[in-house]
Amino acid sequence: METSVELSARAQQYYILCRRWESVLEFFKIETAFLHRLLDDYFVRLLAPAYFEDLKHTSAKLFELEKNESALLKQLSVHLKQLELVAENVIPEDIENLADAQVEIESLVSKLVNEYREVKKELFALVEKAMNEKKLIVG
Repeated sequence: METSVELSARAQQYYILCRRWESVLEFFKIETAFLHRLLDDYFVRLLAPAYFEDLKHTSAKLFELEKNESALLKQLSVHLKQLELVAENVIPEDIENLADAQVEIESLVSKLVNEYREVKKELFALVEKAMNEKKLIVG
């Protein structure tokens, strides 16, 4: 039978925060899939010379964002596993190492949120320009 120990208040806070961040990253996956569909829907128009360089730039940023998101999710999973092992009394609670990992992950989450907002704004602006140009041509 497994023996569980009660996590310190700080470790419990870390666990709760990590679960929130995990939820944020899951939402980003859904949103990123939407951004890809948006790019696909307007891809032909965005290949026009007027948009091509912006398309390359924004697509590269989206790719980098996805790499960062994936790396962060892995790092977060490892941290959560550490917290779970502490809770199951498999490893001792090392609050200093947990705190260091927490600070690093928090910084990466903040950076990812800012990157995500920037990429989303750029992509929406690019698609909006392509949409408005078509309306001018049709109208």
